[in-house]
Amino acid sequence: MRRPAFTVLLTALLALAGTGALPTPATAVPDRAAAIAADVGTLATTSLAPGLTLTSTSISGPNQVNILTANLAEPTLKPRYLNPGTVGATTALTVQANRVGAVAAVNGDFFDIGETGAPRGIGLDGGTLLHGPATGWNNVAALYSNGAGSRGGLAEIFLDATITLPGGTRLTATNLNSPNIAANGIGVYNPLWGDQPRSKALDGATRSREIEVTAGKVTKVSTTPGGKVANGTVAVLGVNAGADALASLTVGAAVTVNYAPRGGDGAAQVAIGGNLVLVKDGVATTVAHPKNPRTAVGFSADGLKMWLVVVDGRTAASVGMTYVELAAYMKSLGADDAINLDGGGSSTLVARMPGATSATVRNTPSDGAQRPVPNGIGFVSTAQPWTTTVDNSTADRFTAGASWGVSTYSAERYGADYRFADPVLASDAAWYRVNIPQTADYDVSVWYPANAGYNDATPYIVSTTSGNQTVRVNQRVNGGRWVSLGVFRLAAGDANVVGVSRWTSGTGYVIADAVRITRA
Repeated sequence: MRRPAFTVLLTALLALAGTGALPTPATAVPDRAAAIAADVGTLATTSLAPGLTLTSTSISGPNQVNILTANLAEPTLKPRYLNPGTVGATTALTVQANRVGAVAAVNGDFFDIGETGAPRGIGLDGGTLLHGPATGWNNVAALYSNGAGSRGGLAEIFLDATITLPGGTRLTATNLNSPNIAANGIGVYNPLWGDQPRSKALDGATRSREIEVTAGKVTKVSTTPGGKVANGTVAVLGVNAGADALASLTVGAAVTVNYAPRGGDGAAQVAIGGNLVLVKDGVATTVAHPKNPRTAVGFSADGLKMWLVVVDGRTAASVGMTYVELAAYMKSLGADDAINLDGGGSSTLVARMPGATSATVRNTPSDGAQRPVPNGIGFVSTAQPWTTTVDNSTADRFTAGASWGVSTYSAERYGADYRFADPVLASDAAWYRVNIPQTADYDVSVWYPANAGYNDATPYIVSTTSGNQTVRVNQRVNGGRWVSLGVFRLAAGDANVVGVSRWTSGTGYVIADAVRITRA
């Protein structure tokens, strides 16, 4: 949770309007991350967007685990395949998430680390096939359109790709934008490949032949693989027997190249590759593997709930999991199917926390920092933030005692007027009543006119799910605009949510003008 813009204090100001209860001494709010680390077994859950939550927990092992839980039926929550913009490239996952405005994501596929950086499995985004699998890398987490929402599950997806030669002979392509070409195979590369030299994909082949095809005609023939592919062009690269099959082609020959994904339950809109199926139809794997940092994706039996999980590892605070332990943990969350994604130093979970403008790392990568990775899977949200404004003159939404006067003195006021009162050693709070639609995180902002004669430590009380919190604001500065008190978890229902107390050691009038509450 983002820290408030001003010092936040816990207080026992439980008084509602007119009760006059006195406050108890305030104490500092403990840091949430420190509390999670120190209190094994404590859950901290944050709503990131409608249908998407982030839970951080400490479990036996010891292990630190971060979990994204997605309600795929939520129509405003859209799954996304993330990458740096090209297949043969790696970047930090935060860069990939912020590139498309993702609310949260985890790292994805195993990849050609230290060489091309390209993923080894299938990548689909918006139904578009970005890259195909190396041999044996066909297991994927897939998501499909499902009315206004989505549904997901595990699948095996393969590449169907053909090169049609003059005379109608068809050759089968084994790879699409892959870091390695199958033995005696043929790889297809399009502009999504990027700048990486394709010589790295030869895997020791003794012969290679590459043709470039533009608008159905061969425009270039070479025994040396190239790099970047021009827009409107595809490069077809054969190795050994695959090279021999392309040997007769010359510039000007009519050649067509077609490719599409095959498999999965219908037309997948988003898919990302992994290696091992951890859970299938409720049955967990028994494959042995040492404890390591892990990333996994799981789905409920009906495909409407999805878990994206990152387990930290390789430290005393979090030792990681074996495949068997990870499978059991995914089942404990409710997953009927689950797949293992790339782990180790790649394991990363990022999220845009309430009130923030960009995604940040929420786990502790074992490399000590984010490892550049080729892809990830996450969500964007099309939900428009719920917001409401309550002025001191809003009917049935504002209450204040007789000691609160009415003023039109300052032109910085919100609306026609505002309320003021002398500081006093009693709460006598003015309260703003708000009908909160859903228990979630909300940004609470206040508007007041600023003046040298106004209070320099005005106590704003926010009624949160964990009790009342007080933020003290200097009303001598920053007037005539919205000033954020911070992001708070508020309970659903129609109640007094924000109060302005007169109990302050500051001098000058205490001002109550307007408040604005926005779903974070």
